[in-house]
Amino acid sequence: MRLQFLGAAETTSGSCYLLSFAEHQVLVDCGLFHGPEELKQRNYGDFPFVPEEIDAVILTHAHIDHSGLLPKLVKHGFKGPIYATGVTVDLCSIMLADSAYIQETEVERKNRKLLRRGEKLLTPIYTVADAEKTMGHFRHMVYDEEVTILPNLRIRLRDAGHILGAAIVELWVTEGEVTTKLVFSGDLGNLKQPIVQDPSFISSADVVVIESTYGTRIHEDRDARFHRLAEVVNETMERGGNLLIPAFALGRTQDLLYALRVLQDQGEIPRLKVFIDSPLAVRATAVFQKHAQVFDYETRTMIKEGRSPFEFPGLEYTESVQESMALNSIRGGAVIISASGMADAGRIKHHLKHNLWRREATVLLVGYQAEGTLGRMLQDGAQEVRIHGEPVRVQAKIETITGFSAHGDQAALLEWLRRYRHLGRVFVTHGETETCHSFADLIRDEFKVPVIVPKLDETFDLSKTDSISAWEIDYQDFYVEENFSGVVQVAEDRHIKFRGCYGLAERKYGVKNTQSTAFNLGSGREFFAQVALYRLWDQGLVEATYPLKMVGESWEDTVAHFTGKDPKVVVAQEVLTPLGMDQSAYYFLDQLPAQAAMGYTKTRTGQNVENIYAILAEGLRPQLFSTLHDLNRFWSVLVEGEFLRPSTVQALLAPYAVGEDEGFYQIMGSAPGASMVMGGSLERGALITVLSNGEEGTLSVYNQLVDLSL
Repeated sequence: MRLQFLGAAETTSGSCYLLSFAEHQVLVDCGLFHGPEELKQRNYGDFPFVPEEIDAVILTHAHIDHSGLLPKLVKHGFKGPIYATGVTVDLCSIMLADSAYIQETEVERKNRKLLRRGEKLLTPIYTVADAEKTMGHFRHMVYDEEVTILPNLRIRLRDAGHILGAAIVELWVTEGEVTTKLVFSGDLGNLKQPIVQDPSFISSADVVVIESTYGTRIHEDRDARFHRLAEVVNETMERGGNLLIPAFALGRTQDLLYALRVLQDQGEIPRLKVFIDSPLAVRATAVFQKHAQVFDYETRTMIKEGRSPFEFPGLEYTESVQESMALNSIRGGAVIISASGMADAGRIKHHLKHNLWRREATVLLVGYQAEGTLGRMLQDGAQEVRIHGEPVRVQAKIETITGFSAHGDQAALLEWLRRYRHLGRVFVTHGETETCHSFADLIRDEFKVPVIVPKLDETFDLSKTDSISAWEIDYQDFYVEENFSGVVQVAEDRHIKFRGCYGLAERKYGVKNTQSTAFNLGSGREFFAQVALYRLWDQGLVEATYPLKMVGESWEDTVAHFTGKDPKVVVAQEVLTPLGMDQSAYYFLDQLPAQAAMGYTKTRTGQNVENIYAILAEGLRPQLFSTLHDLNRFWSVLVEGEFLRPSTVQALLAPYAVGEDEGFYQIMGSAPGASMVMGGSLERGALITVLSNGEEGTLSVYNQLVDLSL
């Protein structure tokens, strides 16, 4: 039995865990990534597994960072059931459709600009139709009901107290005579939160996967946060400004309405004009009202007394674009609650654009703001931000109230763990790197149990007594020299067996190399020119003797000879675009985008220099940059035999055959400040890739991976 962490590992988004046992594969969550660009890139790339081979998905709750890639999963071949509570199913019916609509709208907007520039158009991750199709895969679950969903796999969902319908997942996996119990906390709520019930306590588990979003922080208590909200409201109204609150449409918006209703009833704040400017929040609130029977006692009592938090004088729900735009003409006296909660998308960005520069306005942040989001920039004191491509000066007052978070704080998380009579191994996830490790130390010190903070894509063998990473077992002898800067990856049949990122992509600003960094392939681009030519020949578009032979000094010259076109255009048309290698492109060395690594080389005197204006033998031609993901995608498609005929693939790769093992091929490339090696087996669908923005250690690293992997 193995558990792989495909999201929410040293980050707070993209929750996705792959459990493999016997012949089965089950996902717990399948969420969308947000935050830094290198994480967002994972939304567009291939899944690190084969969707058709997944037997079932168990969904903890409807938030997009847990559910947002389900339509993509279905789009790419998943045919199994998705288990979730009835409330979560209802919420997903609006959340996933809204996510798809946002993607389609954003892509349409960007494509208008790309079309004017004559550049390649984008496609959405999935469409509204994909989201609607996904709903047919859902299977309703009831809290506390134990169900066998696969041979030797039983599950039970417990109330997580996070948002309405959120669940803790209990799993029992039987292998032979041994049954192992796993618990996935999902997102845990605090005690005594409004509207939702308190989190369920679990008595025992052999393996616990626990979130740590606020694992190092303590929230304000309810009275304190209500008092603070009243202060912010009153101060803003006295200044004559608008109060803007970026809030998740699901959960946070409803909690804010509850708080504002209570404060108005108590006379702590004046009667207000409150606008919920989010079609999604309007629909989510309707789902909440539909499931009022699962509210906590206090909220049910308010409704019985005619004091519904979702209906009170001055509260307006705006759905149309015209209604939303009209809010921008209000100079003061309004409370506008709008998605998204991290101000990264949605209508809130328009309201910020019209209010951030006003000194009388206030922006109140009431939830977690992930690194790289607009909300986090405002929280960190940015003096100017860009919204829809335009600079906006920040003069509004920026306030934060943490107590409204639907996530449990450090005290709540530790109290949840203390209720276990038997606590085996613990994996700490769903938190930023420093938070994960600090919270893991707290658990280790108090509970005296093994605690692990997994890396993204890392796999653990749970059948062993100790929670040892499969990466550490299989690659314990792997050694990276200090002077090596780059990334490495071992993949087989789309599964990531090992990955490592080392050194800096940009030394001046300390930007680290990541799995999404694009590296110069150097002379390795010649191989892709060769692939493009073989594809043209395979389609009967090039008349040449088989196997193809080089004309001139390079394969790029050969492409130009046979096609009369610029080789980089041909490679893009025949290889990069049809294979969906969206992270690969040709760049001039002095015009590299943010995700590309700077090359570093040594002068004759041994001085390290940035290789922006490297003098190459062929002059200052644009260089082909690619990523681990795209090279793995290229090899996977080549293995499938649909991009090129198998006989053509054999002819293409024959000059690159190496070693004693038949069917193993090696492609190398280098340039000043760049080096790469790609070695793969067609029969096993395996690929070992080493990309570097330096010139030292690449071959040594590659040879070690070959020895350890084959």
